Amino acid sequence: MPTSDPNSNLLISFIILLIIAGLTSYYAEQKGRSPAAWFVIGILIGFFAPLILFFLPNLKKDETNEASMKVYTPPVSGNSTPPAPPPRLEDENKLWYYLDQNHQQYGPVSIFALKELWDTGRLELTSYVWTEGMDKWEKVDNLPELKVALGKVQI
Repeated sequence: MPTSDPNSNLLISFIILLIIAGLTSYYAEQKGRSPAAWFVIGILIGFFAPLILFFLPNLKKDETNEASMKVYTPPVSGNSTPPAPPPRLEDENKLWYYLDQNHQQYGPVSIFALKELWDTGRLELTSYVWTEGMDKWEKVDNLPELKVALGKVQI
């Protein structure tokens, strides 16, 4: 039986160990884990490292799933006002009356027409409005729900 050189067997074992550690490092990077740490683990425990790594969850896949499930929320700055929510369905059916600067009565108009008057500047915070269910004419400034529906929210 031929005897082999123990130094050559040791060198071959070390090269195989480095190959296993390198492949483990590459596989770890594919699974979203630290390649350097898994290279060291591959050197320390040899062919068991890729087996352990095989059973660990893929962190890259988990990160992409979490990122796709997150809802984009734009940054809030102190100077901007949030967009006005659409009027509630019950408000959409109400008919409104309003007084111009000369106290001339106009109406009935829908909430959408009031919004158009607001956008064009013909309806202001000091304008008086009235709708069914109100006891008296009120200024737009005194009706928070109407200000929200018109898009004039004061924070």
